[in-house]
Amino acid sequence: MKSEIFWGKWYTRKVRIFSHLLFWVGVSLLYYFAYERLVGEYFWIFMIKDLFVTISLFYIASWILPNWILKGNIIGPLFFILFAFVWWVTCTYINSLLAASFIPVSKKGIHEYLNIFISEGYFGIYSFNNLSDLILDFLFLVSLPLAPKLTKVIFQGANKLTVLERDKTKLERDNLQMELDMLKSQISPHFVFNTLNSIYGMASKQDPQTPDSILNLSNLLRYILYQTKDDLIYISHEIQFLKDFLSLMKLRYKDTVLLEINEKNTQEPYQIVPLILIPFIENAIKHGPDRSRKEAWVKVDIEIEDGILMFRIANSLNNQAEKHKHGGLGLENVKRRLDIYYRGKYSLDITETKDSYAVFLKIKL
Repeated sequence: MKSEIFWGKWYTRKVRIFSHLLFWVGVSLLYYFAYERLVGEYFWIFMIKDLFVTISLFYIASWILPNWILKGNIIGPLFFILFAFVWWVTCTYINSLLAASFIPVSKKGIHEYLNIFISEGYFGIYSFNNLSDLILDFLFLVSLPLAPKLTKVIFQGANKLTVLERDKTKLERDNLQMELDMLKSQISPHFVFNTLNSIYGMASKQDPQTPDSILNLSNLLRYILYQTKDDLIYISHEIQFLKDFLSLMKLRYKDTVLLEINEKNTQEPYQIVPLILIPFIENAIKHGPDRSRKEAWVKVDIEIEDGILMFRIANSLNNQAEKHKHGGLGLENVKRRLDIYYRGKYSLDITETKDSYAVFLKIKL
């Protein structure tokens, strides 16, 4: 993520270089005053060492920490702090060995300071007695100058991670909406195809009720076009749509097929995803009466209890009759929509026997 996102367009490359130079001048002055008081004229030995350590850690942090933060790696930053401490101790040990070789022995105060690091060897530095003093020096000489950089890197990384998560969520939401729109768009042609087949059957037999069937279909299409645009509609509207569809089927089958729909406690303000139930009725018609009208029947029961919709539909099944050559997409479509809208809030049980097929759907509204 570019710096101007956080610091504004004024934070140009030249401004950045100048601010870094100014920062390191300030850090150099900090080391000068700290060591000049402690070791006098030999301050530059320790000042160069700490500048080298801090600058290296500063830019290593700029390089590796953002990637760790973006990946949500908590161990990485903790490992970096441990590495920074070991790196500072190691450089301090080497620097103390070199300084002890050419600083006069007469400078007893300086040698006493150097002996803290070299008297017990490298691993002796990490002894419990020395560790507390080392940590205090590390916090003052290294952590303090690094703090602004670490804060900036963590802040930028966290912001970028938030933006990426937000964009990812938006993309997933947009993709989901596209899928839902596609699923909904598939229902209408599928429904019209099945219904037109029914009306065609009536027209081919010159059924006098064909005009009424066409008028009924136009009402159903009006509902699909104008009342199903929202994600949720009142369930009473959806049930009326199911009734109108079954009325159309009654015109087609006349008294040769028993079609029944019952409802209980389905008053408003309960709402449901539009066109989520009609594929089950279409499927029952297709594999029941459409397959064989011999003792054919379809029964629908709809009930709401304590905010839970219980939808039961069963149809006759004649396994001796010829199966449909073309499979439909209705049930696969509705199962996917149920997963999207009601994941974890619905159950779907399908039972098939030798002479019936039943579906029991429960949805927490």
